[in-house]
Amino acid sequence: MRVTGGIYRGRALRSAPGLAARPTTDKVRQSIFNILMNDIESKTVLDLFAGSGALGIEALSRGAVTAVFVEIAHKQKQSIIANLNSLALRMEILEMDYLKACRFLSDSNRRFDLIFADPPYDKILPQAVIDAVLEYNLLAPEGFLIIEHKSGIDITHDRMTVLKSRKFGQTEVTFYAVKKD
Repeated sequence: MRVTGGIYRGRALRSAPGLAARPTTDKVRQSIFNILMNDIESKTVLDLFAGSGALGIEALSRGAVTAVFVEIAHKQKQSIIANLNSLALRMEILEMDYLKACRFLSDSNRRFDLIFADPPYDKILPQAVIDAVLEYNLLAPEGFLIIEHKSGIDITHDRMTVLKSRKFGQTEVTFYAVKKD
């Protein structure tokens, strides 16, 4: 697994061993960032269910100014630390459940331009992630929520607009923005 673009392009990233880790493939990550293209520079990023931190690191490589990584698994958190250290980056890592992290970030009045979420397909429904992001008001007014989920699941929300959706075999990536009043 490597960074696919930006100043760290080609740099190797590690992930904790085992089947619990399901890192976003280079192909899917590159596609996500090709879609975002010019919407990365100077943005703030939240990487929920961060795993190896690849999505947040990719955003930093392409010009995001800061990223917060949320990962409950200690071994995965260690991978994020190793990956950030290998690039001489110092970013905030929250080792906690995503709901606790959302509450914590909301209590600090933090909002993000880009929120990446790759929840475990069989444990946390994408709808629950959307609800948490909205409940805790984590998305900046012109921000995007990008959720990676099992292909074929229709995920609509009355307060979110689906901007784009791309399928990659068993994986689908859906881009959302908050609906305008």
